[in-house]
This record gives sequence, structure tokens and C-alpha cells, in this order.
Amino acid sequence: MSKDWIIQISDPKTGRTSCIHGYTFDANGAGAARVCNDKVATSMVLDAHGVPNIPHILLLDPGNPFTKAYVPPEGNLMRLRALADKVGLPIVLKPLDGTGGFGVTKCACWRDVEGTVQSLFTRGYGIAASPFKAVVDEYRCLYVLGDVRVTYRKIRSHLVGDGISKLSVLVARAIEEALDPAAAAGIAAAAEGFTKEAWLRVPAEGEKVILQWRHNLGLGAAMSLDIPAEMDQELRVVASSAARAIGVRFCSVDVAHVQNEGLQVMEVNSGVMMDSLIDQLGSEGVRLAAQTYEAVLLETLGLPTTEIDI
Repeated sequence: MSKDWIIQISDPKTGRTSCIHGYTFDANGAGAARVCNDKVATSMVLDAHGVPNIPHILLLDPGNPFTKAYVPPEGNLMRLRALADKVGLPIVLKPLDGTGGFGVTKCACWRDVEGTVQSLFTRGYGIAASPFKAVVDEYRCLYVLGDVRVTYRKIRSHLVGDGISKLSVLVARAIEEALDPAAAAGIAAAAEGFTKEAWLRVPAEGEKVILQWRHNLGLGAAMSLDIPAEMDQELRVVASSAARAIGVRFCSVDVAHVQNEGLQVMEVNSGVMMDSLIDQLGSEGVRLAAQTYEAVLLETLGLPTTEIDI
């Protein structure tokens, strides 16, 4: 149905029907899936179970007739001020139920905060606000039917200085040398956040210049399956704890390695997208995705599941 976006598969032996909507399978309960889709709800549940996570607070639109009654008389500004007083600026504002990093904004001043709040409330009734963290690395763990089966590190796009060229020249050169239009567009989009002063700066020879502060694969980040064994084990513990706390059996858990703070869950996604993994790993990514989705589908149909060969 709907060009493979909505799929229903039945098994006559078990009498079960499995429904797939986009990237969402029948493996999770409806309530648990809704918790995953809400960044503040996810943070609250993880807090209740003692799972380390980046805290999020809820801001509801006072102009929305359905949420106005739940906004305190002092509005949202006092809560944002309290957050900034506690952790300092910048803070991060994002759609309550957004995906792919779209709409996620780092606000370095109150002008940015006010503008972002106004913009995000035109898209939805809720905003999630969180402190900005110094993220050393970000990882994605695919939790499949009770265990973490695939873990990879997200690597942000970067350029290397030559000690002669301005950053603007380095970016232009990288766009010109990109292998395809999509890669060129990704570099351009990643560099949008630079200030005028940054564009004019000449990075030192060998200096790595990170193009974006977010690690989203859909925004140009790369990925690597090469993770030290000790870190891999720590990630498995944190991701599994998060999935079990919420009560989901199939999800992706984004975990940040925060400087001086250790591993913290950023978000849990009940709809598991593997497009970028396929794009970057080629046939290996296709194999991993096929095995993962097949195992979950068989589980929802009440059939023996297949092993996932990492």
C-alpha cells in the first residue's frame, strides 16, 4: 500500500497480521512508542529509572487553545531563564517530536531563544529545551528484541586547514571537489552556522575544523562501526537500560559521550531508520538492515526469529 510506506503482512499458520507504517513496526506497544516520540517524556521516564540522559524540559504554546491551560501564568520565559541560569547559554531548543535533527537550534543569546521559540511554535504545540553539552562523540545503538545488535559512531563533517586559506575558501573548495551534488549540498548545509568572523579565519595547517555541531547522519555526518570493545560494552549497558526503562523491544538509542560527564542518552527512536547506514555501508548496510527488519517482522508474526550477523 501507499508505495511501500504502509505494509500489512499476515501469516496463516499463526493467524497474526503485522502492520508496518514507514519505519515503525508492531514490535512496540503504542504507549511506549509515544514516549519515544516525545523527547521530554523520554527524559522523564529515563530519570525515573536512573538512566543517565540529557535533561529536557517542556514548553507548551500559550497561543494554542489546547495547551494554553497547561502553561503557567508566568509563561515559558521564567523556565527558560531558570534553565539558562543553571547551565548557562547556549541552550538547545528542538521540536517536541521532531526527527533527523530538523528544527534543532543552538541558541547563544536571548534573541536567538525568542526567535527560535516563535518559529518552533508555528510548527507544533510543544518545544523541548535542553542544556548544550560538549559532546565528544555520539553513538547510535540498534536495540533489537532484547539486545543491542548494531552500534556505530557518528562522525561530524570536517575540513582540514592548510595554514594559508580562509575557512570560506576551504568550504568552497570542498564543495567543488565533492563527488556528487548531494555531498556538495551536505557540506553547504553543514557550514551554514558559521559566523562572519569564522568565515574569515585562517585555520592552522592540519587543524580539524568541525563543520556542524550536530551529529545527524541526514545532515552530512559519517559513520563508523569501529568502536573499542570497552566503549561498546558501556554503550550496550546504557542503551539496553534505556530501552527496558521505556518498555520498547525495537528502537534506536542515541547516546552521547559528554566531556567530563560520561555517557548520556540523547533520545530513543521507536521508528528505526537505516537509510543512511545503507547509503554509507553499501551492500553491508543492506545486509544489516534486511536482517534486522526481518527478525523484527518474524517476531511480530509469532515466528522464529533470525540471527543478525554483525
